[in-house]
Amino acid sequence: MEIREGLPDDLGRLIDFMELVDHEFVPPLSLRPGGIYDRASGTLAKVDSNFLIGESNRRVVGAVGYRKNWNGIEEVMGEAYISFIAVHPGYRGQNIARLLDRALAQKLDPDWMTHVNVTTWSTNPGAYRMYQQLGYVVSKTLEDHRGPGVDTIYFRKSFR
Repeated sequence: MEIREGLPDDLGRLIDFMELVDHEFVPPLSLRPGGIYDRASGTLAKVDSNFLIGESNRRVVGAVGYRKNWNGIEEVMGEAYISFIAVHPGYRGQNIARLLDRALAQKLDPDWMTHVNVTTWSTNPGAYRMYQQLGYVVSKTLEDHRGPGVDTIYFRKSFR
């Protein structure tokens, strides 16, 4: 597997990949403001954000979208935010998320990013486990933030 930075020409392939895993997000990416297209095109278009794409035989097997100098809520110099991370269902169990996370840390280190942040919801136990396995720790929980019984969970990981 090769991991590389996203390019504008990757938009269609990223949209197809995001549509494949859309139902695994709570709420689905397609139902969030702007939907999948705006999320993918906006991340590719900005100077301070991009995707790292994991490929095998020209197939997207995983991707992580990120934004520098943002913590998920506000601009914070030296921090980054993961806006999307997923692995193709047919390639799970091969440590692809771990490889993407390491590649992201290497990508952000020269830019003096000290922390990376990501959020999920209490209704997504798979994401919760994955972030813990990757070394993220819960930094904040907003109870019932997304409705009764649906907490927003903020994770954080230090690079230094």
